[in-house]
Amino acid sequence: MSATKICSVFVIGVMLCGTSLATRKQMAQQTADRQQGGAVIFFTAYQGSLRDLLFNPIIFNQVLVNQGSAYNNDTGVFTAPLAGIYQFVFAAQLCRGTHNNHWYFMVNGVQNMLCHAEVTAGKTTLNTCYFMKELKKGDQVWVKQSPESCCWASSTSKTITFSGILLASDSVSMLGGKYGSSCPLPSRNMMPSSAGRTVALSGVVVTLQLSQFLWD
Repeated sequence: MSATKICSVFVIGVMLCGTSLATRKQMAQQTADRQQGGAVIFFTAYQGSLRDLLFNPIIFNQVLVNQGSAYNNDTGVFTAPLAGIYQFVFAAQLCRGTHNNHWYFMVNGVQNMLCHAEVTAGKTTLNTCYFMKELKKGDQVWVKQSPESCCWASSTSKTITFSGILLASDSVSMLGGKYGSSCPLPSRNMMPSSAGRTVALSGVVVTLQLSQFLWD
């Protein structure tokens, strides 16, 4: 093979490598944009006291974060906009006195988890409950309080809160990893079709050009 052909092969190889790297970068950016666009996170608080009454659901009247607009502050209900794994947190400052506090994480009207807390008369503490569940799109989650429960918060303390976050959707973690199989099969979400076609077509064109050049 002549020096001219060797040099040309090298140039074509560099072009192929550059095309592949550029397309990979485009794919990564598209994936990041898609994940950010699907982010779901909310954080709400209740101002005032929830004393010895049934609340089903508790309507948290101070919405501090609601990316994805999945929490409805008129009803107190979170509606999953995407199928995936969600984590929810409920926190409540217990009232002083004797109260048998029960709060429930409700999913589509069914009790899924009980939060129970009691303290001796004259004492108080902050009680925090965590709940994680895989939801389908449209599933609804809220917090229910039993009639014998009591918690309180001031306008600034934010000691009664309800929050949630979408951790993973369609096998793609919102935190940057993956859940499920440690070696997941490729899916359409892992490689955008347009970017995949760009890589394939670029590789075919350059390969054909290289083959023709070497046989001449």
